[in-house]
Amino acid sequence: MQTAPLVFLSFLALTVAVKLPSNFQKCNRKQPDLKECVLRAVQNAVPQLTRAYDEVNIPNVHPLEVAEATIGAGSGSVAVEQKFKQCKLDGFHTMKIDKFEFDFEGKTLSVSGYFPEIKKECQYELDGKVLLLAVKGTGPSTVVLKNLKVTALFNYEEKMKKGKTHIKIISSKVNLDPELVSYNFENLFNGDKQLGDNINRVLNDNWKEVFDDVKDGYVEVINRILVQLLNNFFSKVSLEEAFD
Repeated sequence: MQTAPLVFLSFLALTVAVKLPSNFQKCNRKQPDLKECVLRAVQNAVPQLTRAYDEVNIPNVHPLEVAEATIGAGSGSVAVEQKFKQCKLDGFHTMKIDKFEFDFEGKTLSVSGYFPEIKKECQYELDGKVLLLAVKGTGPSTVVLKNLKVTALFNYEEKMKKGKTHIKIISSKVNLDPELVSYNFENLFNGDKQLGDNINRVLNDNWKEVFDDVKDGYVEVINRILVQLLNNFFSKVSLEEAFD
């Protein structure tokens, strides 16, 4: 998936370090249960992202706005490029995290958990074939990913700014595994309800085949969002401030 700049990318990463918001928990890097403490801190912070924290470059993710995105055609069942704009992605604040571990020596961050639901509402444009059926239309669309399991490994580098250590993600690997995906594209075939209902029914009856063919596009957009959220945050909050 190719994306135009996300709305929250407009935040400028300033070099002046700031303090962690007072309602976010802190851990000490020397404490014996550091991994458990960091996990608890992140689990506590994520549900609070229903408002913007401008001071640490974190936007409101309930919902998160994306100007436009394109999912390229798959190599199998989805022979159509999917163009989306005016998107709202909701559900990031509900993530249930079961792993959030820093390896400070190896400079990696490992994350795993699941989203009960990620909802993507966009204006769409389609013109091609899905499962050998012609698909054409423009209008509102909703894609819902249920119980979306996520695993991610982020590699980062450290940079010194005014005597403080900041980190920046330089590479990442993300995997997604949804339990169910549902689709609804309105106004297909210029509003022909019978044809539109039939296409939506076929998409939902064959959701796994359809999703798997374009999965890389969804992986890319989730990866971009997670990397940008982390980089935004750590551009402002140093390791010295994040950890006592």
